Amino acid sequence: MRRAWFALALGWLALGVLLAVGLYLEREEIEARERQRLAHQARTIEINLGRQLDAVNHVLTTLARDLQGLPEVNPVWLHERLTAFNDAMTGVRTLVWIDAEGTVRAASRPELVGRNFAERAYFQAARAALATGNLVVSPPFRTDLGVWAITLARPVPDATGAFAGVVTATLDPEEFADLLDSVRYAPDMLAGLVHGDGLRFLVRAEQPEPAGADLAQPGTVFMQHRASGQAAGVYRGVTQPGGVQRLVALHTIQPPDLRMDKALVAAAGRDWQAIFAGWRSVALGLGAAWVLLGLAAAAALHLLQRWRVEAWQHAQALAAQEAALQATNQGVWDWDVASGHVYFSPVWHAMLGYANDALEGRLDAWMSRLHAEDAVGARAALQRHLDGAAPFYDSTHRVRCKDGSYRWLHDRGRAIAHDAQGRPVRVIGTSSDVTEATQQALKLRETERVLRHLMNDMPIGLCMVDEAHRIYFRNRRFLEDFGHTEAETPTLHEWTLRAYPEDDYRRVVGRTWKQAMALAAHGGGEIPARDYRIVAHDGTLRTMAIGGLVFGQHFLATFVDRTEQQAQSEALRKLAYIDGLTGLANRRHFDTTLQAEWRRCRRSGKPLALVMLDIDHFKRYNDRYGHPQGDETLKAVATALRTGLARPHDLVARYGGEEFVCLLPECNLAGAYHKAQALCRAVQALGLEHKASSVADVVTISAGVACQVPDGESTPEALLAQADAHLYRAKQAGRNRADDGTDVLS
Repeated sequence: MRRAWFALALGWLALGVLLAVGLYLEREEIEARERQRLAHQARTIEINLGRQLDAVNHVLTTLARDLQGLPEVNPVWLHERLTAFNDAMTGVRTLVWIDAEGTVRAASRPELVGRNFAERAYFQAARAALATGNLVVSPPFRTDLGVWAITLARPVPDATGAFAGVVTATLDPEEFADLLDSVRYAPDMLAGLVHGDGLRFLVRAEQPEPAGADLAQPGTVFMQHRASGQAAGVYRGVTQPGGVQRLVALHTIQPPDLRMDKALVAAAGRDWQAIFAGWRSVALGLGAAWVLLGLAAAAALHLLQRWRVEAWQHAQALAAQEAALQATNQGVWDWDVASGHVYFSPVWHAMLGYANDALEGRLDAWMSRLHAEDAVGARAALQRHLDGAAPFYDSTHRVRCKDGSYRWLHDRGRAIAHDAQGRPVRVIGTSSDVTEATQQALKLRETERVLRHLMNDMPIGLCMVDEAHRIYFRNRRFLEDFGHTEAETPTLHEWTLRAYPEDDYRRVVGRTWKQAMALAAHGGGEIPARDYRIVAHDGTLRTMAIGGLVFGQHFLATFVDRTEQQAQSEALRKLAYIDGLTGLANRRHFDTTLQAEWRRCRRSGKPLALVMLDIDHFKRYNDRYGHPQGDETLKAVATALRTGLARPHDLVARYGGEEFVCLLPECNLAGAYHKAQALCRAVQALGLEHKASSVADVVTISAGVACQVPDGESTPEALLAQADAHLYRAKQAGRNRADDGTDVLS
């Protein structure tokens, strides 16, 4: 019998090794999966925040250019412009213009006007950044309005290039809270933003953590990320000394085009212990089952050695059968149908904690211990087999143990003897303890139910598609955004016919999506988000950023509605290229168009003409009539200039202050000179009173004309300088005239 004991011990240890290896591999898989998910969430924060930072930088650059070199700034006009930009942007709380002495001259929040911020770190940093052109990103601080915020700043030079002040945008933490909440998929998860120097800006977690903590401490995950030198990474450690162990994905946000002096860092992390909570429960359960299995097997083997004579006629057959089932912890039962007597094996009794004679060998004693919710089903399954309707008796149910608790058993049996009429007279079978498996299955179903609930309530559209292209899950946001029900669009094909009604565009979308799917299948499973135009159920056209995940032959598609964001971007683009006072193109728009027309005319060999215009004695006009009336005059002159240019490809822009410029592609010097004279006459014909002018009693303008066929020897800047020089000649010659650089002055 020593061999039996040795084989039992060897098998028991081998099973333990297999369980340990399986649990280790499962733990590694859980960690790898969490690392990938956290990195994806941090990347999501980085993408969204990067877009907003780009928009803010775009606005600050535009404002800095508009203010550059202005001899005077109209506070009313500037306040309106700052307010318009502020309303058009999400994520920005305040836009401010600060002069060279640190005093707020204009702001989207009027209560800040007149305050002095010269001692603020971002003001000092912006003054130093004048030479480098960097976008200054301040550390988080408490503003004068009591808000914990980060300020972005750009310096503004004067006409000589010296420091003239700063334009700033204060980021509103409340606007970013929704973004951080949207990436949290577990209660223990945190999502946050950190300044590049380590000062925490914002964090969203189940247990609130204060903003402003310094995370640049020895041993923190922030310092691990800084030491790695990588833009993104996943680290295990603490976020601050003394904190809990976490698995944290960090992603540095510092787009190269913005030239930020300090980076921001996106963080997404989970509690290390919470990640493996489910795994630990399973490990403890399997370990306990392994120990109990060894004890039960040892006890059964011991009983088998002592068991020689049994009272029952079928003892030898049952002993052999039970010995084969010892290792699987299965109990054996044998039921005499006529007498109702049932034999339960010792393993069966031990499995439920009963003594060998506790059930008195009666079927009704066993049935009385079934859970009330399961008894009817168990009896019905047994009766179906006795009636011949089922080849086996098969039932899973709960049985009350000796201590009052319940365990799940799976019973399977079959009639092995029948009477003369073919009715069963003896049924034997086995009982397997499936408590752990059943509980795991119930937990899995509950987890799936919760997951579906969470997915259904997510603020972005979701749908899941199988290998046959059937859409088998659509969340509430998906149905709200598109309105196509499962009956209307059961497959991806029907959905695309409605979402992309134009054949050509639908084919382009199909090719693009297939390419993205193929790349995702070989590159980690992530489908990068990309903008598509989609027609909703009500016929409206929406812009959707569609991405997702590929898993096996299925994929999950995500839909983020960017319709409003795109409209805001268009509004920002318009604000960035249009002068807010006159409605003409601004200097930025003019500079871009000049470069483009120079290249086009160089390719075609056609001339390019420029007319620089300046309102005569405009400073005197403002001194006499006031700045508000001066603004009205600028608007009237701008309208006359715009009306005077008949060709659709001609451009008139406000160059700065009272200066304007006209760009005339494919126009020779004579034609441009003639047009400049006509514009001078058109402005004088407005009859706007100007008693302070030494030229006339009405508002007049002077013009400088230059023309050149672009070639490799000259530059657009040289043409602009030539027109400016001719404008100076026109002023020297008495103003209210045009000059094209010829010897005879007009």
